[in-house]
Amino acid sequence: MGTTKQIKVADLRIDLTNYRTVHQPDEEHATNALIAIHPNYFWGLMESLLDDGYSPTENIVVLNVNGEHVVKEGNRRTASLKLIHGITKNVDLPEHIQARIDQLPSKWKTDNQTIPCVVYTANDASFVDKLVARTHAKADTSGRDKWNSVATARYARDQLKKSEPGLTLLEAYLLHGKNLNPQQAERWSGEYHLTVLNEALQKLAPILKAKGAVDLVAAYPGKNKKLFDGLLFDIGTGTLGFKEIRTPSQTWLTSYGLAVPSAEANPGGSTSGSGNSGTNGGGGGGGAGTTGASGGSTPAQGKGGATKAHPSNDPKSVRKKLASFKVKGMGRDKIATLLNEIRTLKLETHPHAFCFLLRSLFELSAKAYCVDHKSGGGPDPKKKDGSDKSLADLLRDIVNYLTNNSADKAKVKVLHGPMTELAKKDGLLSVTSMNQLVHHPSFSVSPPDICILFGNVFPLLEEMNG
Repeated sequence: MGTTKQIKVADLRIDLTNYRTVHQPDEEHATNALIAIHPNYFWGLMESLLDDGYSPTENIVVLNVNGEHVVKEGNRRTASLKLIHGITKNVDLPEHIQARIDQLPSKWKTDNQTIPCVVYTANDASFVDKLVARTHAKADTSGRDKWNSVATARYARDQLKKSEPGLTLLEAYLLHGKNLNPQQAERWSGEYHLTVLNEALQKLAPILKAKGAVDLVAAYPGKNKKLFDGLLFDIGTGTLGFKEIRTPSQTWLTSYGLAVPSAEANPGGSTSGSGNSGTNGGGGGGGAGTTGASGGSTPAQGKGGATKAHPSNDPKSVRKKLASFKVKGMGRDKIATLLNEIRTLKLETHPHAFCFLLRSLFELSAKAYCVDHKSGGGPDPKKKDGSDKSLADLLRDIVNYLTNNSADKAKVKVLHGPMTELAKKDGLLSVTSMNQLVHHPSFSVSPPDICILFGNVFPLLEEMNG
């Protein structure tokens, strides 16, 4: 039976084996991983704590392991409080949250120095695991963050001893894959289209003459590494999803150098797969004779004149978006001019110039949007003292206005990418990063990173000029 007691925030230890992500080396990495997985949930929770303090009715579930209080339920709350108290370092906070922390009265910190916990002994570990598995149900951002498919699969594999080949392959890819960057590895360790991967493995097993998905996973990273690296990257970036995998023609296989099964080998073109369900990971299958994302080429045009699809780290994906972008609204002449200029730039050879034009487009678009919606109570580009808001804070206000403070769930989904990027204190759209690009002798950006960032933030640029 657990014992209820007040414990200092500084004496709590974040669970480094949290099912939401892979094992973390320390609390700093664990906190960054929790933020990367669902930044809007994390910052929403932190703002709730700053508004109202810690609720005395919300007990943290703690396991006493060798004298240490390891948090088993309530890691986001604990991580948030440690950031507010300045216990955890080297974590970038949004400017508006950092400002609120800097202005906190000493009474808030005193009142929230200790929090209620239910402490169990190490002998109760199995019971605590079952307890934690039942608690993630609330949907609001300041409530408990429901486990996604990765966390659920990790719990099933590690605690229930069930076979989870997709998760096992994903974790091996995060260690051995060479075609992803550290930010992607961090995010995908806890947020990934795992159900899409599981279904793809079911389809690939007979084609690769394997007994099943478990056999395919066991051979990685030796056999078929290039194929799987491309597959996992495309699923992670949303280039390959259920739409492509379940198409009767199965032409997506050609993107990875595989032949489409004949009608005799695949009667009726069945695409039932493993029966998993979920949202489409994204568009863009592939045409014949291509090698997928890891091979460096792009899918060829399919039959019937279908539009070519390009991986999200390919400059062609950026050019395609810019070519179809239409600027609408009053007072946007300069925006249209800059749009014409950025379209003429070759991102591969002019990455820094592209970044400066992109930031200018966002700043001018944000101000134009505020003018458009001023009469309707839209965002104000000025602070109360009359000075200009930072671009990051202004864009955040615009996102809140567009989503009706996250009440419009459909719009939240559309703007998830921009919201995630804006959560980074020193993201590429910040003044700090722009100054660093000009003045710092080593700070630089690479075209693939710019392409991914552009894909994340572009929906907001469209919304402000639609």
